[in-house]
Amino acid sequence: MPEPTPILTPISTAMNTAGALIVLGMVVIVNIDVFGRWLANTPLAGTLEMTEMGVVAVVYLTIAHAVGGKRLTRSDALLGALANRGKTRIVNALRLIFNCAGVVVFALIAWGQIPRVIDAWERGYFKGNVGIFTAPTWPLETIMLLGAVAAGLQFLVLAWRRLQDLRG
Repeated sequence: MPEPTPILTPISTAMNTAGALIVLGMVVIVNIDVFGRWLANTPLAGTLEMTEMGVVAVVYLTIAHAVGGKRLTRSDALLGALANRGKTRIVNALRLIFNCAGVVVFALIAWGQIPRVIDAWERGYFKGNVGIFTAPTWPLETIMLLGAVAAGLQFLVLAWRRLQDLRG
């Protein structure tokens, strides 16, 4: 069952919605590109770059919602077997370890992302070919940072809740 939080759930839901809108935008862009090639032999400039950046943005915008909704891909076979045997303390301890590992992983991603955001902003990094299509990379780098922070916070909330379950 999802475990909503008063502050994080609306934020992660908004990020998830933005991710869904980016998917819709990518569908439109790819279709314009395909039909442009087919009907007029004129592809849409920047389709490759926009879809590459869009896929990464979607992953980072939706990860926190997946974590909070307990829909992150994982195998619960061992946890299910332990739960069926009444070993709820062991299940909660393993979930606590998993959630703490998630906090650490996403904290490391966020920490490593900070200099990338600063560099992309200050140095004006872009993706694409000058004269054909270019897009700045700082928005994507920022999305990756925000997504990592949000996912880490979701894992932190879940870890705290498993710790509370263990305490009693």
